[in-house]
Amino acid sequence: MATSRGGSNLHWRNSNPATDSIRGGSAQRGIRGGRGSRGGRGGRGGGNASTPKRDPPPEPDIVAHPLGELLQTIRISDLSLEAIKTSKPTDITDLKYVASYNWMEGDAPTIMIPGKPPAWTPLKQPLRLKEDAGTYFRDPNGAQYPRYPAEPAVQAILNSNPTFPTSEIDIFACGSTMGNLLRFVRASSKAFRFSVEVVGKTVFFVRKENSPKEVIENIHGFGHSFPEAYTTWEEDTKGSSSHQRIVQYNFGGLVCVMRFECDGYLRDGTNQVDQKLSSSATSDENDNIIVQALKNTSVSHVFSTTDESLSIKTGGNEVHQQSIFDLKTRSGKYKRDIDMSDFLPVLWLKQIPNFIIAYHDGAGLFRDIRVQDIRNDLRVWGQEHKDDIQQLAVLLNKITKIATEDTRGLLEVYCAGHDLEVRRQHGDGVHSLPHSLRAEWEGMSDEAEESDDSLGATNGHGRSNFSYGDEDENDSSDEDKDFTACSADTCGYCGTCSY
Repeated sequence: MATSRGGSNLHWRNSNPATDSIRGGSAQRGIRGGRGSRGGRGGRGGGNASTPKRDPPPEPDIVAHPLGELLQTIRISDLSLEAIKTSKPTDITDLKYVASYNWMEGDAPTIMIPGKPPAWTPLKQPLRLKEDAGTYFRDPNGAQYPRYPAEPAVQAILNSNPTFPTSEIDIFACGSTMGNLLRFVRASSKAFRFSVEVVGKTVFFVRKENSPKEVIENIHGFGHSFPEAYTTWEEDTKGSSSHQRIVQYNFGGLVCVMRFECDGYLRDGTNQVDQKLSSSATSDENDNIIVQALKNTSVSHVFSTTDESLSIKTGGNEVHQQSIFDLKTRSGKYKRDIDMSDFLPVLWLKQIPNFIIAYHDGAGLFRDIRVQDIRNDLRVWGQEHKDDIQQLAVLLNKITKIATEDTRGLLEVYCAGHDLEVRRQHGDGVHSLPHSLRAEWEGMSDEAEESDDSLGATNGHGRSNFSYGDEDENDSSDEDKDFTACSADTCGYCGTCSY
């Protein structure tokens, strides 16, 4: 449990060099010129200590977006039996940073590579914040670039490391898709669906909402206004709206690449900027300075309405994995600590080592803020949930096997109850990457395989028994298709139509 130090409004637990260096922070919030929006962070929010006030996510709309042919139904009971027989390791090992990028504000979809998370810069004195107000998308990547939501992550990887060994990667996923699968094996899942595509030797899991413009309804609390006040986009990343991080690790006999949004990072002592309030200003004047700065900060996310290609710029710098954190806010008026069992599973998947929980008085004043090193908590959670983790490993292996054995390699995972269904994508399907980028990822896999004389002949996709079918038919240019009739009711969320 956190303990207070020297009467500060910040509470600390499990101190480490990263957290011990942030006792101060920038109180002069007027220096935040160029601060970007922080939309899309639906996982934080306000509410009471146990249940955030937020509408549940909508059910997948299978009328507007029909399901394809059913290939296999997977039940938790089946996974339990197979988990007993398997010897696949249940630990996450060989964790490494791969790449990162920031989404930039503006009408045209633009990322900065490698970017950098916003820095934790707590107020020295608590200030009453305004409740969240704005538009927040469920899937920031899909909202920013609906045409190919996975493209920015792949571009970040290949731009950061042109010789990245794509042939070694079994799964390319995000925190949402992997989190849904983990919740499924723990029998606590809500309805979800996501796209699956085989590219080279890699199975891509791509998040799929009913629409890329789907927003989080009825937001209450301070889960967006708090990070606006307590974290800062630094000079080299001004104009950013979110930071996306990509890591790689081994799990269940598979090499997995995981992309997730990072809430911020803890600066070390050498980089800490300690901005103090002017000694000539009164307390009220200082509060007015901060309030005005916060008023000038927008926390809505801008939806990209253009059909432009993704723009890439260079900026920022890589941040060590041990410095990043996840952030949540809760009401503290009921004097109940947050239930970490709600968050540890996904934090374990993302391997985020630090967690900040900020409690407010019910009206936006935060006096209890705890910066925690949760690495030991993640280890304990993994040990206590070995059965669930083993079943997740079995499930991932089953999905990848089904996908790689399918003749087209364009599938989707759908779950609306106790069973999980693996289906072919309806109609022509939707690719996760543009043709040129798919070819580059596949080509790098092919080059790796061609250097191994022990392998048999492949079909150009890095697999001896795999093809997309008629590639020209399924990947023709937009000029060959008529998208003008699409509407809100008929659009299949292809990402390329006029709607």
